[in-house]
Amino acid sequence: MRAAAAIPFGGVVLALYLRNLVNEAWALSWDHTLIRSAVGVAVSAAADQAKDDAEAVAWRLLDFMQSEFDVEAALLTGRLRAVITVSARATSSIEKIRRAAAKLAAHPGRDALIAETKGEHRYYGAIHEIATAAHALLSRDSDDASAALARIEAQIDEADFRAVDASELRGHLASLQTVNAAVHGDWVHVDEGRVLIVYGFGILHPRRHDGIEELTALRARLALRHAQQGRLGPLKIHKVLQSLALSDVWQGSDSLGRGFRGSTVQLEDLTLAGIGDDPTEEIIRTSIQFSELGNHAIVFEIDLEDAAAYEVAQTINLATPVFGDLTEIPEALHLHPRSDDDARISRLADVVDEVLDDLRKILHQVRIDMSRNETKQKAPPVGTDPISARAGSFGVIVTIEGASRDSGGVRTPLTSARHLIELWGIQPMLHPLPGGASGVADWTMYDVESVKRFDLLHLNDELLCANSNVTLLASFRSPDYALSEIESFLRFTHSMHGMYQAWQSTVRTHAELIARLLQRVEDELQATDIAIMAHDDRAQEEALANLGEVIRVIEREELALQSFVQSKQAIMLFVESPAIVTSPALRTDLDAILRSNRYDLLRDEFERSVRDVLGTRLQPLLEVCHRRIALLHESRQSERERRTERLAQVLGVILAVVGLSGLVQVLQDGLELRGDITWWFVAAILFVAVALGGVMIIAPLRLRRRRAAARRRRRASRARSEL
Repeated sequence: MRAAAAIPFGGVVLALYLRNLVNEAWALSWDHTLIRSAVGVAVSAAADQAKDDAEAVAWRLLDFMQSEFDVEAALLTGRLRAVITVSARATSSIEKIRRAAAKLAAHPGRDALIAETKGEHRYYGAIHEIATAAHALLSRDSDDASAALARIEAQIDEADFRAVDASELRGHLASLQTVNAAVHGDWVHVDEGRVLIVYGFGILHPRRHDGIEELTALRARLALRHAQQGRLGPLKIHKVLQSLALSDVWQGSDSLGRGFRGSTVQLEDLTLAGIGDDPTEEIIRTSIQFSELGNHAIVFEIDLEDAAAYEVAQTINLATPVFGDLTEIPEALHLHPRSDDDARISRLADVVDEVLDDLRKILHQVRIDMSRNETKQKAPPVGTDPISARAGSFGVIVTIEGASRDSGGVRTPLTSARHLIELWGIQPMLHPLPGGASGVADWTMYDVESVKRFDLLHLNDELLCANSNVTLLASFRSPDYALSEIESFLRFTHSMHGMYQAWQSTVRTHAELIARLLQRVEDELQATDIAIMAHDDRAQEEALANLGEVIRVIEREELALQSFVQSKQAIMLFVESPAIVTSPALRTDLDAILRSNRYDLLRDEFERSVRDVLGTRLQPLLEVCHRRIALLHESRQSERERRTERLAQVLGVILAVVGLSGLVQVLQDGLELRGDITWWFVAAILFVAVALGGVMIIAPLRLRRRRAAARRRRRASRARSEL
């Protein structure tokens, strides 16, 4: 900033340059946190520098990006009232900056500032007009937006918009065109229903820790926190139930006593309220399901009463992790715990993150306490994450118990749920919920031509449609309890994703450990080759010990993985068995719902990953290690045999020399040799004996060494090739 202030027009150039840099970063992320900080720091630093009028306008234009981020946050909520409120404020702000730019004296940066402010004013003015017209059509306050469409289309064609801005405006305009084209058709209107948003998660239990025992300890700690008026994440704990809130259809069990059992923690309600003239207020009930099978979930429940199609779409959109950050647009929407009106919560996904972070802390403490009571079990590493969850893994269940056909504002009750699929406005209930926003009402353009339907036994004249993360369940001719039972099947199935994520995380941990063991085995095998070639007894003993330790680690890892897989296969068999519910007919409906949620893909992916880890890497690794240990043992045994043979040969030479000395004595006595002749004769005999002994020892030894070395080289080569 100081350098720019020292250069003529430097502040204008720097402000526009930073604006372009921020726009480039903005194009890559929905999250505004870092780029908001960058803009705020730059504008704050610029405020300390003396500026002329042009520089002041340039820095105001950079600061206007905060309002631009607000508009995108409103668009990401999918709520047109919020978009209208925030875009109106942004349009008013940029209009003031545009007027200030127009009043500038002749200046090298004046034209650039005027062009930039003019383009932004037109852009946000168009968004505001499109959102206003679309909301009027969807709320039945208008039945024709042709004039607004013509005006905005002409503005896009005539104005000199950047290519990116023009493409975004066409996306917003397409939403308005779609609604305007459908305004005289038959729309769906939900009279009674609800939306369930299920965020599944899994708990990674340490070895030798019983998951049920750990869940019991976790529930006890949550009950204690409830008694102390504590919170879980941002929400107060309302109640801790000793069992899952399930109907009798789940009372099945097998010969091992397994069943779909667990506990429920009810948290306080969340309130989503509109600000100003927006009367919107939604109550979001929150609970946590802890299951002994492992399919845990955080569940949000929102009632639908007298809800138009766009209001249902808004409620469904709450599930997306890129839902607009409501703390960025406090003048439009306010999400808070019911007990604290002043609290600010950004989105439901952030509530999930905070609750899971709190559960992680509690689980860490539970495991530390459990470990202190076990002499053989060490406390788990502090860095071990006990919970497996993905931000984008969620399921939305839309249950409709009553609906009407809306024809130009006149509603007629539907008698068959299967007629829903014929009505306009059903799109968000039949299409997967994407991340992000491509228009002020992009759900109106969803393609629902290839809807997959499933049949059920226990509902009459029902409609069950499912995709990757949204399921629609409707029946107008079935009792409420029957619909609730099927809804519990859907909740059970959506929560399975979190359980399989945890299982996959465990398998991935084993795979990573095996990869490290492979590298360690390679190092140890090289060490054994060197020890064998060097005939180093101490090195061979060390290599043998190290290789044996690697094998023991591998075998323990294999047994642990086998035990884990068998326990999970038992759960899968139970989930797929008739024993999990109370009747075969219910089992038929549960199978249909599992198929609708692609349960078979979850199971197949898990089994394939297990086969990849166990079937192709561990056994060959163990075989190579065992062969190398056998080679080391053989080498050491051969060396001992050679030493014994050399000792025997040396003893033979010694005995031969002793025998020769006796022969000399005999010859001396018999031939009566005396003086120099005697000693010369004795020396000659000893020389011959020593020479013969040396030849007897060295020649066979060198021959055996050459043969043994050749054999070792061949075996080492085979072992390396097999590895």
